[in-house]
Amino acid sequence: MKYLGRINRRGVLGGDSIASLLEIECYEQKGGHITASGEIEACDSALALFHGGAKVAFVTADGHALSLALADTKTMPDGAVAQVVATGDLPVMKNGLLGWSEPAPRSAATKAPAAL
Repeated sequence: MKYLGRINRRGVLGGDSIASLLEIECYEQKGGHITASGEIEACDSALALFHGGAKVAFVTADGHALSLALADTKTMPDGAVAQVVATGDLPVMKNGLLGWSEPAPRSAATKAPAAL
C-alpha cells in the first residue's frame, strides 16, 4: 500500500445539503486501486444519517460525488466528527499530484455553503 496524500474539501452531506468538511487520506493498493478514509465534520444531527451503518452521499463544492460510511459501524460518532471510509469519485495521482483527473460532471455540481 502506498500513501498518496490528503485531500480537504467542503461540501454537502446527505440530500438535505448539510454543510460539511471532509478530510481524507488516499492510498494506492496493489493493482492501482485507490482507497480513502478520514474524517467528516458536520453538525451532530447530520452525523445521525450514518445510523445503522448507512452509506451517506457527500458532494464536494466542486461537484465530486462520494459515498461515505462509518469506519466503525458498531459505534455512532460522538460529537461533530466521524471517522469514515470514502468510495465513489475519489482523487487520483496524476503527474505526481493528488487530485481529481477531470472536473466533475455539471449535473453533479452543487454549491456548498461557505461555513459550517
